[in-house]
Amino acid sequence: MLDTETVDKLGSLESLSNSWRTGTIEVNETRQGDCVFSTHELTLNFMLAPVTKRHTSGNLVDYNTGTGWMLPAGTSINCSYETQSRSLRLRLPLSTLRDVLPEGQAVPHLPITCLEDPSILQMALNLYQASQEDDVYSALYRDTMTLALAAHLYRAHGQLEETATQTNDPRIKRAIEYIEDNLDQPITLDDLAGISHMSRYHFAKTFKDLTSLPPHRYLADRRIERAKSLLMTSGLSTAEIAYQVGYNSQSNFTQAFRRITGITPAKYREVRV
Repeated sequence: MLDTETVDKLGSLESLSNSWRTGTIEVNETRQGDCVFSTHELTLNFMLAPVTKRHTSGNLVDYNTGTGWMLPAGTSINCSYETQSRSLRLRLPLSTLRDVLPEGQAVPHLPITCLEDPSILQMALNLYQASQEDDVYSALYRDTMTLALAAHLYRAHGQLEETATQTNDPRIKRAIEYIEDNLDQPITLDDLAGISHMSRYHFAKTFKDLTSLPPHRYLADRRIERAKSLLMTSGLSTAEIAYQVGYNSQSNFTQAFRRITGITPAKYREVRV
């Protein structure tokens, strides 16, 4: 929960629109009524006043001042604002997202997620302040801060898609195929090491070397990715989805989903409708 000083600071931000090489920042009014929100660049959106939204599912959700969302390019959300509000919006172009990566590395996937990291909000506020000045030092600050923000988002939320499947080690490929075929079942390190004909130690080390993730984290990520697909493409309840992706209770599934995505399964389904 934000402290009173930060809430007051957010509420006092004046209208603004400024673009530079590595980003764009805007403070806009959010009008009452139906809204279609589409993104063409990675977008961070922070509410500057409390607001109530009605999603297409019919559910009403209250958002407090400072509530933030990260929305990747290509996102489209339909909703209705029950009350008027204001928002601070920061957009990062693909060129900025590429600038912070080593040469040749694929751009990691950044998911739709609720932003609860106060350092991200503080970076956005710093960029707002720097966007009110038009001198060479403020311009340099905006460029460097935007790149730092992109790097921070990758560190906190980046997901390198298909990393694991690019390995040529057939032992690890067998383990990955086994995981994909058995996401609804309990899977242990002994299971994966046995399938790979390796000791547990050497399997875990080789798996992490080739996928950049320890086996338990890779398995958790794959379960949640399967769950995201089911949330969007099926009418199954959250409890039913939990069991289909290998969790023995809805509460354990919800905790794991929120830990990895920053949002509960119910809110993920609402925002993607």
